[in-house]
Amino acid sequence: MPTIAKISVEKFDSKEQTLFDFDKSAGLEENVASICHKLGLPKSDVYGVKYNPFASKMKNHYISESNFHEIKHGDCLKVVFSIKYIIRRIADNIRKQSPELRQIAFEDVARLSLDPIFIQELALSQEDKILVKVFVEDHLASEEQTGLLRTVVHLFSKGYIHDTSQNILDKTLKILRNSDATNEELRFALSLLHKILISSNAKFSKWKERIVREVAITELNPYTWRTSSRDLQYSALLLINTIIRICKGEKKTKLIREMNLRKTRENIYSNIIKEGSLDKSMEHELYVLQTHLLSLFSEALHSKISLDDNSLFSREEFELCSDDMRRITILMDFDEENIQNYVSVENLTFNYRDSKLSLASMRSDPSSRVSRHVSENETDNTISHLTLEALRHYKKLHFSNFHQSQIEEQLYEPGIFVTSEKIVKMLASMLHIGLDPPDSKSTFYQPVVFYCSSKTPFFLELFSRTMWLLSRTRREMKASTYADYPKVMHILQKQVRMALKTKPQDFKRLTEEMKSTSFQGVIENAQKEKEQEILNLIEDHPCVRDLKRQYMKKNELCVFQNRTNLLMEGDRFPKVLGKKAHGQIFVKLSKNLKDLQVYDVVDVKAPNASHKLIQTFNIEDITHVVLGKTCQHSTLCQNPEQAFSIVVEHEEKIKFIAEDEKTACYWADGLFLLMKHDRPKKLSKYYTEELDQLVVMDIRLQLLELQNVPIPKNPPPVPPLPANIKPEIAPKPKPRKFGRLK
Repeated sequence: MPTIAKISVEKFDSKEQTLFDFDKSAGLEENVASICHKLGLPKSDVYGVKYNPFASKMKNHYISESNFHEIKHGDCLKVVFSIKYIIRRIADNIRKQSPELRQIAFEDVARLSLDPIFIQELALSQEDKILVKVFVEDHLASEEQTGLLRTVVHLFSKGYIHDTSQNILDKTLKILRNSDATNEELRFALSLLHKILISSNAKFSKWKERIVREVAITELNPYTWRTSSRDLQYSALLLINTIIRICKGEKKTKLIREMNLRKTRENIYSNIIKEGSLDKSMEHELYVLQTHLLSLFSEALHSKISLDDNSLFSREEFELCSDDMRRITILMDFDEENIQNYVSVENLTFNYRDSKLSLASMRSDPSSRVSRHVSENETDNTISHLTLEALRHYKKLHFSNFHQSQIEEQLYEPGIFVTSEKIVKMLASMLHIGLDPPDSKSTFYQPVVFYCSSKTPFFLELFSRTMWLLSRTRREMKASTYADYPKVMHILQKQVRMALKTKPQDFKRLTEEMKSTSFQGVIENAQKEKEQEILNLIEDHPCVRDLKRQYMKKNELCVFQNRTNLLMEGDRFPKVLGKKAHGQIFVKLSKNLKDLQVYDVVDVKAPNASHKLIQTFNIEDITHVVLGKTCQHSTLCQNPEQAFSIVVEHEEKIKFIAEDEKTACYWADGLFLLMKHDRPKKLSKYYTEELDQLVVMDIRLQLLELQNVPIPKNPPPVPPLPANIKPEIAPKPKPRKFGRLK
């Protein structure tokens, strides 16, 4: 690793810059002293350096002993007052009673409160206690309080505040309850409360208890309505979720019920979700809140009811008798869609290697017998309370669709109770009902959860639509036996997930999304996901990256061979003389790859014209290959990228006009490779694309071998043409065009 970084340094009091060799093997103090000496400044700890904000977008602006090793070639630094000096100045000015000096101190704090180096050095100097004391005890203006509060938040998040000796909590709660507090003050007050709650330091346990006891959810909800500050909304939602998460038992359930009030949910929908442009952090907090709300179904999900227990319901409420089946089946009319290549598509989607069931066998007697046998053992004769509630909701609000489900489940099996239980469990797993804590990265929230009424709960409405979708999916897949049931449920799960990923804003849109997710669409989406999974594996997996490097070296030789073969085969080019092109030349590479031979084409119109050698250039003597618009003769081409020139010993010798851009790039690649220029600076996009394609193909074949997939060594033979078809006559070759020639 190089220890010298060649950088530019901007003077302390001007924009003038000078070059400097920053020695990272020496200390920061020594380098700053050298910079000051070079710029004519006295040696003093008053001076320091920071990244020039105009030349760098780095978050850490100031340079300290902890980060000066990150300086690299080309960085631009500026001589400024050192962080240590600024911290001493802040502390001195705050201790004094002069309003002007205190104002300067507060401005410094506000300016530097987000800089990690400032926070680090402030804690190391022990001057942070003075700032915390001023924050807790003094009566401050809004701007002063905001800067100090922001500093306290960052000190706490970095672990520099270790105990409760300074009563930060009282002041923070006071800010939170101040009706005149600004959005920034409220935002950082909420952030500080959140950081206290998630702290692992046992010394803050009493503060945590007090926050949970004194900060009511109803007090935090109004902050989620403030559309003027998305950061404040996020901080409020984050704190609400954190309070709910750390509470247990009845307290937790009570808080969730408060958040599940229709007015509260609608406010979140109107002021956060409907506004749009949500970042990943906000989407995650909405997902977490959704998981808390849906956890109200958790108890009903895990409590079981026997199907033979007539105290809560009777089976006749939901199952049809055989007489009803015969009468209604005759009246039902299903529109079957023709799904092509079902068997091949099925093999792509499912991993049923041992199954030999085809579509043709679905209606056969053996399949029917297997179906009956399996379905009898499918259920444990119980359903959950949530399933019963979902069925009642489905029957009450969507009776016609419910009736259709009754018929199909009785006809195709395994029955409406088994299917309903499976779908409830599938949806509960998909929506993470009962998952505690929620997934730390998921953003799978559903806007409708926050917009539905108590009469049409999201989960029950989703269940109803999923049961309806099952009927359509069965028809699309032409599944009529129990043996096809697992496959249908597998496709159904993917359809529901695809619909929910679009995050529909209302039930109408949810229905439209579920209608648009066809069986064929699921297959296509599965293929895309599989392809993307392979690409991610190739790009990210460390073992595959090592394999990629090996194949890269191997295939670089293949592409090199391709380019040299092209050059050895040779090609015709217009003969460019000055600003005109007249006649043609034939250029090729010698067999020993050392010389470039230039021939004069005697008769241009003759297909087998004789060539006369006029020049030979040694490859080692070629100093440059000039491309595109840089060539003087590029104006003779229809596309400037067709032009390239060879410079021998710094003098232009041959001007080329290729047939097209690709030919020009191939020739330039070959010349660069023979000149031993490294890739990818000089080589064309075609070289990179072809090399990547070859490497990916090799890796894919290797992955197939690892999966024990047999790969034929020879391609299959081309079948002969049928006797009644005559072979096509090859078209005459078109004359070559080289663009616009003057």
